Amino acid sequence: MQEFIKKHKMGIIVTISAIIMAIGLSFAWLQITLRGTKELTILTAGSLELELDDTMAGGISFTEAVPVSNEEGLSQEGYTFTLENKGNVTSDYTIYLDDLDLAEGQNRMKDSFIKYQLTKDGSEVDLQLLDKIGTVPNRILESGTIAPKSKYTYVLKMWIDENATNEVMETIFKGQLRIDAMQEVGKSLYAEIAKSAVLDNIQSEFVTATTGIDFGSISSDTNGKGVYTFSSTKDDTFPVHYYRGDVKNNNVKFAGFCWKIVRTTETGGVKLIYNGSPDSEGQCNHTTGDFTQIKERQFSKDSASMESVGYMVNNNTTDSTIKSVIDNWYQEKMMSYTKKLEDTIWCNDRSVVKKESGYTYFGTNDRVYTTHIPSLDCINDADKFTVKDTNGNGLLTYPVALLTGDEVILAGGKGNSINSNYYLYTNENWWTLSPSHFGDKITSYYFLSSSSNFYSSFVDSSYGVRPSISLAPNTKFISGNGSYNRPYEIK
Repeated sequence: MQEFIKKHKMGIIVTISAIIMAIGLSFAWLQITLRGTKELTILTAGSLELELDDTMAGGISFTEAVPVSNEEGLSQEGYTFTLENKGNVTSDYTIYLDDLDLAEGQNRMKDSFIKYQLTKDGSEVDLQLLDKIGTVPNRILESGTIAPKSKYTYVLKMWIDENATNEVMETIFKGQLRIDAMQEVGKSLYAEIAKSAVLDNIQSEFVTATTGIDFGSISSDTNGKGVYTFSSTKDDTFPVHYYRGDVKNNNVKFAGFCWKIVRTTETGGVKLIYNGSPDSEGQCNHTTGDFTQIKERQFSKDSASMESVGYMVNNNTTDSTIKSVIDNWYQEKMMSYTKKLEDTIWCNDRSVVKKESGYTYFGTNDRVYTTHIPSLDCINDADKFTVKDTNGNGLLTYPVALLTGDEVILAGGKGNSINSNYYLYTNENWWTLSPSHFGDKITSYYFLSSSSNFYSSFVDSSYGVRPSISLAPNTKFISGNGSYNRPYEIK
């Protein structure tokens, strides 16, 4: 057992690393063993305590450990451990599953063959293949916060997936849990944003109209510059706050990249848009140019029918070109940070508002050109793109997509209007998630142009791709004030 206590200039970072589990999976040996060692039953550091339930002193043994169905895998008793905060300060923590060294001559089993389920206090945290949660040393089972005098009880179950190929034969997986925890560090990013927000339906410092912001006009020093509360959500548990206009205090450094805060979510998360990489001094000074996007691509190559409209096409069975680009980037760059993100709804609004002269117009088109009232609701369940199906369609592979046209309006854009003085303008063309219309065998989607216009273009145009993610509720920042030189830094 190794126990590390490291100093941190803003608090204490506690790393508890112990071999509390050895998992041997061997198709050839037909045996699975989970071992707990009584000497390592309780590990403490500061006020945090990790406790292993070693009531089965001989470990958990399974014979005939061939690939099995989820039902069979879930029927096992699993391995129990608890995390307890005995102190008076809330702690952030992350639970990792690391690899242990194999004996000479042994071959490691592929993560894609191993299925696992993790539950916390009886509720499912995750159930999927091991290769979906990052690679060592960033294979993250769970992350979150634990309040003072609180305790969480986890149960981990692992089995060989029934779809494993013959490659699983003569291979071994051995792993250990590692808990990284941080105490006395960080402030709530949501709370930091909220404390500066003013209602958007009243007169305020940069809003001269007594009725509040006019979304039928671009942002300006008289029509919105700062942080605002979406007035229809003011009484919600987590009112939605958004940045508008020529602001310079919504910069975030996370996962090795720079981001712009766009708004908070209905669950207390914080939605970001990609804005390139930090400079040599770790600052986020880039505001324009192609480094604010990951690459340029068509939204979709096929737009010959209504079935080809969407982030996923053919009745949500096939990825669009841009979704494939974003997913590939996420898989390469962001997998190890998934546990720090929320599975929010990405609305690809394909609701039909009118059909006229052979053209079909979608919901965002009506809000951009007619009502000038942005919406954060998503009318059709099929358009609510999420990873899990508990709050949406469950069709996303990863919690990432694009900003919507409505979010551009909130930020300061207006259809077919020039605005180069707001934080979303980059002097580049880049796509949003919102379709405008379909007709004459072609689909148009909304984008921001290099000439500072916000309007629609054919999906076979090649424009910039700026991924958007949403930080999980209770996300803390450990330093910074949101400026270019001192972006909020997320641990």
